[in-house]
Amino acid sequence: MRKVRVVACLWVLLLALDAVAQQYNVTDLGALSGFTSSYADDNNNAGQVTGCSDNSTVPTVPCTANIAAEAFLWSNGDMQPLGYLSGDDQSVGYVVNDSGVVVGSSENTTTGVYRGFVWTNPGPMVALPDLPGGSGYTLATAITSKGVIVGESATSNGNEDLVFWTRSQGSYVIHDLGCLPSAPYCYTYDINANLQVTGTAYFFNNNSSYHAFLWSKTKGWQDLGTLEGGALSQGIWMTDAGVVAGTSTSTQYPNGVSVYWDTAGKIHSIGTLPGGNSSSPGYISDSGIILGQSTVTGGDTHAYIWTQKTGMQDLNNMIPPNTGWDLHHAASINNAREIVGYGAINGLDHAFLLTPVE
Repeated sequence: MRKVRVVACLWVLLLALDAVAQQYNVTDLGALSGFTSSYADDNNNAGQVTGCSDNSTVPTVPCTANIAAEAFLWSNGDMQPLGYLSGDDQSVGYVVNDSGVVVGSSENTTTGVYRGFVWTNPGPMVALPDLPGGSGYTLATAITSKGVIVGESATSNGNEDLVFWTRSQGSYVIHDLGCLPSAPYCYTYDINANLQVTGTAYFFNNNSSYHAFLWSKTKGWQDLGTLEGGALSQGIWMTDAGVVAGTSTSTQYPNGVSVYWDTAGKIHSIGTLPGGNSSSPGYISDSGIILGQSTVTGGDTHAYIWTQKTGMQDLNNMIPPNTGWDLHHAASINNAREIVGYGAINGLDHAFLLTPVE
């Protein structure tokens, strides 16, 4: 009788531990009609998700190959295609703001020319203007709640400048903000509510040397530097307070590790998942939650969530067991704590939605 009671107690304990481990339910967002794979880039506070769908196969990350692809907006179980700019055959949605406005890039995979777009329901996409003499190349990477769009545009001398687009009398106007001094190529990633911008400044056109930057109207350009012993860094996302999440190489992490720069500009490494040798972020929330991906023992890449309190946790350990999912990258989290990203399921890479277990 005593043995039965001990076994029963152990069973209750195991059930309790499993309940603690399972913190999210996972939903497969599927793929657009005519495509097999998908990738989620961003979600807003209305539960809408944007990203891209294509026919890439594992291990190629969806929407990173020079093949036909299409941007989507997912909402309430429906994945809506957003189309392309005229003459193009690839589009990617990068960010959707709380008004449901999507910005991203549209490309002709034959010519290799990218053009930034803005999409407002019911569409179609609208091409954003480029700088005079800039050969048509633009990229729109983020949009504020008030509709200010940030990105980059080629200049007449072949460089890449940080630009804003603002709406005026029914059309969009481009504003040239230049680039980090001594760096001819500035690639933007994010803009916050205070119109601060982060991204990556490239010092040579072969991408051999680059640093994360922070730009603001009041302080101008700031080179955010690297971890000790590192040579390279990137700025990926930022909070409204000006905390930047990105990557940096270092003596310990020559392949790069997830970092954040605090409001004083000091850099902090958040490490990797157990057994990993590199990591990179996809997002930082205003409350300081960082999402991204990290290598693990054996070389696979797993999606992670990081907080000051818990450190870096593997999201694969926080969904129900035996789902068949291998979550590779976490890209965004909204105020309802819903997380989107991409992972492998049934041999295909698909966008996922993680919903907190109440």
